[in-house]
Amino acid sequence: MSKQEVRRATSLRSRVSAAAAAAALLVGGGVGIAALTSQAASANDHSTSASSKSLADRVQRLEDIEEIHQLKARYFRFVDEKKHDDLAALFTPDAQLVTDGITWKSPKEFAHTIRDLTGAAPSAHSGAMPEITITGPNTASGTWSMEDILTFPAGPNAPEGHNGYGQYRETYKKVNGKWLIHSVLLTRFWMDPLPAWTPPAATTPSNPSTPRTTTNGR
Repeated sequence: MSKQEVRRATSLRSRVSAAAAAAALLVGGGVGIAALTSQAASANDHSTSASSKSLADRVQRLEDIEEIHQLKARYFRFVDEKKHDDLAALFTPDAQLVTDGITWKSPKEFAHTIRDLTGAAPSAHSGAMPEITITGPNTASGTWSMEDILTFPAGPNAPEGHNGYGQYRETYKKVNGKWLIHSVLLTRFWMDPLPAWTPPAATTPSNPSTPRTTTNGR
């Protein structure tokens, strides 16, 4: 083989080696790029999943708080509407109730004592400024300010009514997907006396724009 042919063969081998090295680099780089792309996609999927879970948790928390608001609203309404069995059903069977220093054995005893003491006496209960904290998947706590008005029909031995102010501290428990009151601590801060009062019969006023007056000015 002549020197010129040797140089051509050496040059060809060098070009083949360079091409092989370039191909290997491209292939390796492609694998690296694919791996990086796969890692980025996986991280993005994980971030999206975490974000979705976080959003779902926040929505569930808001739904739970709203259901507890509704639960307490029914508590006040059932007291005033004299629906004492419905009132007792708002509690867990083992609920602990303490009101004005009195500890009740059960929700039923609490509700039926209210029934026996107040009878058909008109009342108005309300709660405000709730602070609800979700403490677990099925537990929560809350603090409410409260006001109640209770009067008795006028008569010779009619007891004195009151306008009271105080605070509820409560816990709640979700049972079979439904929030119930698990404990109650009612503390009164102040009570104003109210005279006995017989509410007027429920009638449809002839002139709705004319305010209806009552015997105690309320």
